[in-house]
Amino acid sequence: MNYLFASTNFGTEKLLEKELLDLGVRNLNVKYGGIYYEANDALLYESLIWSRIASRIFLCIKTFRIKNVKDLYQNIYNIYWHKIFHLNNTFIINFKGTNHIIRSSLFGALIVKDAIVDQFKEKYSFRPNVNLINPDIRIKVLMTNVNMINVMLDLSGEALHKRGYRKFCNLTPIKENLGAAIILNSEWNKNTPMIDPMCGSGTLLIEAAMIFYDKAPGLTRKKWGFKFWKKYNKTLWENIVNVAEKRFEKGLKKDSANYFIGYDNNANIINKAKENAFNAGFAGIIKFFKKNISDLRNIHDKKNTGILLSNLPYGQREKTESQLVALYLQLGVTSKKYFKNWQLSVLSSSCFLLNFLQMQTQKEYFLKNGTLNCIQKNYQIFLEHVVIENHEYQNRLAKNFQKLKKWAQKENIECFRVYNADLPNYKIIVDVYQKWIIIQEYKAPKIINCKKSHKRLCDAIYYTKEILSIDINNIILKTRQKNKNKTQYQKLFDKKNFIEIKEFHAKFLVNLTDYLDTGLFLEKRLIRKLIGIMSKDKDFLNLFSYTGTATVYAGLGQAKSTTSVDISNTYIKWAIKNMSINNLTHFKHNFIVTDCLKWIKKTEKTFDLIFINPPTFSNSKKMNKSFELKKDYFDVINNVRKILRKNGSIIFSSSTHNFKINLDELNKIKLYAKNITKKVTCKDYINNSKVYHSWIIKHI
Repeated sequence: MNYLFASTNFGTEKLLEKELLDLGVRNLNVKYGGIYYEANDALLYESLIWSRIASRIFLCIKTFRIKNVKDLYQNIYNIYWHKIFHLNNTFIINFKGTNHIIRSSLFGALIVKDAIVDQFKEKYSFRPNVNLINPDIRIKVLMTNVNMINVMLDLSGEALHKRGYRKFCNLTPIKENLGAAIILNSEWNKNTPMIDPMCGSGTLLIEAAMIFYDKAPGLTRKKWGFKFWKKYNKTLWENIVNVAEKRFEKGLKKDSANYFIGYDNNANIINKAKENAFNAGFAGIIKFFKKNISDLRNIHDKKNTGILLSNLPYGQREKTESQLVALYLQLGVTSKKYFKNWQLSVLSSSCFLLNFLQMQTQKEYFLKNGTLNCIQKNYQIFLEHVVIENHEYQNRLAKNFQKLKKWAQKENIECFRVYNADLPNYKIIVDVYQKWIIIQEYKAPKIINCKKSHKRLCDAIYYTKEILSIDINNIILKTRQKNKNKTQYQKLFDKKNFIEIKEFHAKFLVNLTDYLDTGLFLEKRLIRKLIGIMSKDKDFLNLFSYTGTATVYAGLGQAKSTTSVDISNTYIKWAIKNMSINNLTHFKHNFIVTDCLKWIKKTEKTFDLIFINPPTFSNSKKMNKSFELKKDYFDVINNVRKILRKNGSIIFSSSTHNFKINLDELNKIKLYAKNITKKVTCKDYINNSKVYHSWIIKHI
């Protein structure tokens, strides 16, 4: 009898237990991350070839306690390694665990290796070689925190999830054994069809087909660790393989027209999925099509049921959560509209995103996908209609878009605001950035029913996609809330994905995901245009310059020189890039990374045109003290006055609610201000007179 350990993914231990019991195992012990069990040779081989859930299966060789390094060496040396593998076999040690005795896994592995090599040398005068890449024998040594050592022989060789069919995969594949676990957790009825709306490389569908057609997951594997084990029974193994082959041949006779269908919007990925299905023996059985989730339809008899099963993007790698909201929402809408009475089962690491399916969870399972904590949720699809017809938001957005789209095209503007919290029940902002849409939600007060506000947000996202005819992959959701900690420009992600946009005759780089703001304040559009007109042959200063968009206009307006000052190195670098794509790379354009408040006190330079667009609040670590606009604006203007030439102008602009300049105080320091807010208010911002304010300030 062999004493074995089958390792598995977190959360799949119960599935593995059932699998082993179904194979005939009776004496087993379930642990976190795996199961210890006893098996004769036949059951050992059957568990290796038939386990869909196990990651690896190990033969337990010896367990002992150590007090020092010498104990480890001696106990390993005392194992009869020459009875386990041959002298000409290569091997590798996988040592896991550290403590005060073994301070590194590498050191532990070296001790074990030395003990094995020394034993072979004593018996044969020769030693087996180590192979770190492709060894014949893999020895796992696990040390616990109570100095217990478990020595095991890896009978799998390569991990069992490597079935042999997946030659191609997308950037975010799931392992095959996790795919099998997802299928079993979904409670899929094997007599009903399965559709994966975002199939990627086809893993879920292929694993489901293997279950349906009774194909052993290890049937097409070429290399096994146990084949280099001295106790390997070739005849017994070949008999077990023959039985598995016959079961698969019989299974292939089942009728399964349109039972397994996969969709993906990437044609290249679809081709890879087809190749993987071919390698698995399911060419033509699993159907793959290029299609978006919004185009998903039920091609089966509506009286029948089935399952939609998918490992959706989580927002961890290629895209952010904010970019995936519309995708989850669309899956929920499409499912309810065309797949009534079907099941839906989804794996994701984001409960936030799963909420946008707008469905009641029936069951849920906690799993690990690599290092990510994930949750699989099962749903029963009931509702047929999920959006309201003749919706007030729908009507307002359609009206706004019809009016603003023509205006934007005429003005050569690619970015504009199409909805600005116009309706009390829909406190959101919708901005167009070329073919992208950013939806900014104002976090609802606690007195508002969460379910109701979430439903309104979902409806708004859906209608935005429909009316603006935007791909669901190009909708980004952000949440604005009251800034209790008084911080600004907080980084949300670090994707560094920039797109180039046009505004009149200027070009800018914007980042739609990494920050709450994009690098372009749309409401300042006409101020930038005014700066372009006023800056000809002038020395221009852009204070609190951010990404330098105003400096670009000054440069294009043939300013004599430009100086951009900001405390953020990130934004100054961004400003330089914005200047570069507009071919403004001359030495007359200066960029300074420093505290603006300190700089205006110390600089000896003077300017003809100064643009001040300060933040509402700033508490950067690089500053001696925080800055608050309503309290500190006068000091800024007073200091800037000293570097403003006699006939020069200051353009002061703010996006702070109800902000006002004290004109009497300005007069005392020999300045006067002219309010130009109406002149520079853009067509898409007309209804926000209390938020945006601008003045031209001159010497008296």
